[in-house]
Amino acid sequence: MKYIFLILLPILLISCSQGVVDIPVVTDKTEKVILALGDSLTIWLWLPEWESYPSQLQSRLGFLGYIYRVENAGISGDTTAGLLSRLDWVLEWDSPSLIILCIGANDAFQGKSVADIETNIRAIIEKIQNKKIPILFAGMVAPYNLGAQYRRQYDSLFPRLAKEYGLPFFPFFLEWVALKWTLNQDDRIHPNKAGYTIIVTNLIQILERENLIKK
Repeated sequence: MKYIFLILLPILLISCSQGVVDIPVVTDKTEKVILALGDSLTIWLWLPEWESYPSQLQSRLGFLGYIYRVENAGISGDTTAGLLSRLDWVLEWDSPSLIILCIGANDAFQGKSVADIETNIRAIIEKIQNKKIPILFAGMVAPYNLGAQYRRQYDSLFPRLAKEYGLPFFPFFLEWVALKWTLNQDDRIHPNKAGYTIIVTNLIQILERENLIKK
């Protein structure tokens, strides 16, 4: 809307100088907002923005006849604590009809306490639910080098919280993409365009199955 206003401003100034005060009102009541919350798996790290999963998701939804704007609220390097600290501000951006929540990978890479990760994710979920915003919750898995006990605790955290809070659940955000060199960038961690295309396909299947999007 702000961009439309800037375009119309010179016209409005000229009209006012001529005694014309009719101001056109531009509204779009059909567009709904999906907010993508996360870390570098959400933001377009080392990729053009249009290859990121939020951009691809918006394009694919439009192709399928869904009218949604997908806002990318990812920050590279973000942790559950980082997201929690900025969440109130982020939720003021728009009035999203849905949030896709994918966070926790950096906590695992840093070997953060699973108990602390759980506390932060609980707080994030509860803040969003208090706003009456539906959540599609994406799970992660821990790296193998952290040991079997840590992996069991970490990997089981996501499905347990999804069940407890009654959230539609995407068990592993990188399903069919992780560790496949043709679907990832050179670091073998972050998906490339083709990898994000698969992730978007998985997301849309869940969004439609759970009736989280409507035409």
